[in-house]
Amino acid sequence: MNISPEHDKVFRTWANSLCTNDLEAYLSCFADELRLEDIALDSVVQDKAKLRKDVATWFDAFHDEQLTLDGYLVGPDGEIGTKWTLSATVVGHFPRVTENAVMGRRFTKHGLSVFTFSPEGRFRTEVSYWNLTTITRQIT
Repeated sequence: MNISPEHDKVFRTWANSLCTNDLEAYLSCFADELRLEDIALDSVVQDKAKLRKDVATWFDAFHDEQLTLDGYLVGPDGEIGTKWTLSATVVGHFPRVTENAVMGRRFTKHGLSVFTFSPEGRFRTEVSYWNLTTITRQIT
């Protein structure tokens, strides 16, 4: 499904920032008032300082990331979902993910994230679904 060029630009910036470990570009995709829920990690982030800390930890733990967006689905209230595939190499520790990981192992995970946008056109909310066991099997 097609989405507006403005929303597509935010999604592309988000995906590219994950692939390049660009923390500032990643954070620029999110509104100041935000809520991110990661179902697999049973985690909710509601402020940018916490988001900055968590994403910096992710970037320290995983390198050579590739994120592919596999299309969009637009909901009746303007929410936009995207199916994605992420692969990366483990190079450090990320809580609840890499406890028994072998450094240098690569994983691929598939997921779905649903976003809403702020009036300024940045992500206001994100709810992500993926399977932690899939990664654990690949990196241990």
